[in-house]
Amino acid sequence: MKKILGILFLGLLLSGNAFSKHKKTEQQYKDYNYGSDGNENYQKLEKKLQNNKLSKFVEKQIKNRDKTGLVNYVLFENGKIVVDQNNYNEEIIKNNELLRSNSMGKSLIAYVIGHGICEGYIDNVNIKLNDWEVLNNTLYGDNTLLQVLNMTAGDHNFIGEKKYGQFKDSSDGAVYGKGKNTIQKKSIAQNMNNWFRGTKKKKENSPYNYSALATHVSINYLISKFENAKEYEKFLTKIFRDHVGVKDRVSFQKTTWSSADFNEGNSRFTFFATSHDYLRIANTIIKDFNSEICIGSYLRTLYDNRVNKNHDGYKAFQSGGYTKQYGGQFHMSFVGLKDRIIFAMDGMGGQQIVMDMENGRVVLVNSVDQHYDWKKLIYNVIKKK
Repeated sequence: MKKILGILFLGLLLSGNAFSKHKKTEQQYKDYNYGSDGNENYQKLEKKLQNNKLSKFVEKQIKNRDKTGLVNYVLFENGKIVVDQNNYNEEIIKNNELLRSNSMGKSLIAYVIGHGICEGYIDNVNIKLNDWEVLNNTLYGDNTLLQVLNMTAGDHNFIGEKKYGQFKDSSDGAVYGKGKNTIQKKSIAQNMNNWFRGTKKKKENSPYNYSALATHVSINYLISKFENAKEYEKFLTKIFRDHVGVKDRVSFQKTTWSSADFNEGNSRFTFFATSHDYLRIANTIIKDFNSEICIGSYLRTLYDNRVNKNHDGYKAFQSGGYTKQYGGQFHMSFVGLKDRIIFAMDGMGGQQIVMDMENGRVVLVNSVDQHYDWKKLIYNVIKKK
């Protein structure tokens, strides 16, 4: 009996340690980044907090953080924050309440690229990428920017979820699905030289294939248009401080802190911001989408050119898995909501920002591990008209 109890205790201890490690990883901050500072002229956010069934359910899920993983929940509708609750762990508090995007940052990359087009650094979304030497003589150089943003680059025989597993860690950034071949800490030049030099896109209409490399290629293609990192950061400041109006510093993580030259493509999509700055960005994206300015036209172009995911099944546990289409790094067309214009950002471990472009509603969720009730907290809330 003692032996059995000992085995059970050891199993619980090991699983607890694994869970703690996983929780820490999902909100771990890295300080080697490209970013923008905020300032005092930040976008003001009004509050009119509700005390209703939803807010009480959020409170229960937030308080039960060790089981749900939920650390932050914000609902913005009718021009006001109506639910705003958090229960940050030590990792987040230590890092000035900065929250890690994980793959939500893919969508923010697309937003930055849109501003790059509007500022004239790139001609349009239909330009081929072979004018950057790093991508020349690779299948990515055979693609237009829009094709890469839509994850239809024809790279599915090398990397990504289509051939190497849907919703698996390895499918996002491992060549041939092998973890040892990860692209995450390498520059674009290194990845092209290691795996893609001499490759060609076989079909013009390639299938949707979600991967981290497509996002890295697209943002670093834009960055290649800048003379140096200082110029690029001025550009990010123009977007996030001046256009959006963030209050605190926001930033994109670099691929590594010690190697990879700026000109080799060393930016990742991982993004860091406070909860309310994420909301400010989401609000601005909605406002832009509904405007007649250049960035609004770009966002509507992404929507109009969305592609089908063609997944075998859809599970209501996160936005990426419960949407049927993808448009320029945003998840679109929720199951059961096909006539609604909703843009969703989705990140590993439960990070979510879902934006109703017609009604101005935003649902923002950050977590250390995803065991919260996604359907009640996000889908059921966003589906309301």
